[in-house]
Amino acid sequence: MKDSRYNSFFLIHNGLRTVLFETAIQLQQSDLSDPQCTTTEQVEDILSMFESHAHGEDHFFNEPLEEKDSRISNMFLKEHEEDHRLGQVLSDLINQWKNANDHQERSTVGRNLLYAFNEFIAFNLYHMNKEEIELNAVLWAHYSDEEIKATEQALVQQVPPDKMMRYAKWMMRGNNDEELYHWLKEVQLFAPQEVFNGLFKIAQEELPAERFHQLQLKLETQKVA
Repeated sequence: MKDSRYNSFFLIHNGLRTVLFETAIQLQQSDLSDPQCTTTEQVEDILSMFESHAHGEDHFFNEPLEEKDSRISNMFLKEHEEDHRLGQVLSDLINQWKNANDHQERSTVGRNLLYAFNEFIAFNLYHMNKEEIELNAVLWAHYSDEEIKATEQALVQQVPPDKMMRYAKWMMRGNNDEELYHWLKEVQLFAPQEVFNGLFKIAQEELPAERFHQLQLKLETQKVA
């Protein structure tokens, strides 16, 4: 059921949840005693994505909210500090894994890396739920949907295009057909053509052929409700 108020976090959070889920499975299936294992590179990419995402939320949502509701503002700023700490634990373990001297040491560090990644996942899944429930409730109490959308747009515009496309890949994988349609239709109507073209290309690459065909048809024939 579609929210009656605008949920600025939903699409991106679904993308971030998806990259966490997929990487968790890859990490479990990887031989982390093998120095040629590349799954750790995916974890490093996730840390970069989450750090940038949290910074954007703090600058555009949490810090300005301090004058409206300091408790909620400070709570989510503190949670992002914890998120950073968990990410640093992972970064340190990845460096230990890269510098391991032998098979046994690399295997032991790899196991600890898996446990630390699970803690990172658990924290962020709970954190993102809280943002969509508690933080949204406060934002909705103090701002109109138009103001929230304008803030979201300002946030998106400061993300480098290459990083935005990395987020978009996982957003395509993590959202359903109706959500993707509304997202891309908004971009088609209001964003520069090259932005829409870039997202459309990612949709074609990431979606199964039938899903992409139906999305393309809907974009061509329907208007946003």
